[in-house]
Amino acid sequence: MKPKITGKSKRAIEYFNRHVDADVVAILDASSVLEVTEFQFFELAYRDWHGRKASEQQIEKYFAAYMFAERIPSWVRSFARKILRLHANGRLDPRTFGIWQRLPSARMRFFAKAYTAALIAIFIAITLSVYSVPEEVMAVFRQCYFPPCY
Repeated sequence: MKPKITGKSKRAIEYFNRHVDADVVAILDASSVLEVTEFQFFELAYRDWHGRKASEQQIEKYFAAYMFAERIPSWVRSFARKILRLHANGRLDPRTFGIWQRLPSARMRFFAKAYTAALIAIFIAITLSVYSVPEEVMAVFRQCYFPPCY
């Protein structure tokens, strides 16, 4: 379902399109395609360009310049274009860049199943209790006790 675009949001989108650099939009698009944060995108770009992983302090220097002054290193710009090109051609595999889908842990799966089982049990208990109540008690609930039917 397509979201409804109001006049206010349309103006915001137009402002964004006019005032944001195309390279910034490319970084935003590429990081969303990979489903990573922009900071993680900078880390991936550094590793792709330099062949080694950078420390957070090294990346933070470039990322701060990007966030506050929209200065984009050439290796980030190149990586964004590469990701978008691979995505457009249908050949993008995030695992190539070390991005793996995280599966829920065994503990999380256990608690999800237990929570679901508890909800089902509560639903069944409520349903059975409603149908097992004597007719005299149910007659009380059929009367109206609120205005305007006193």
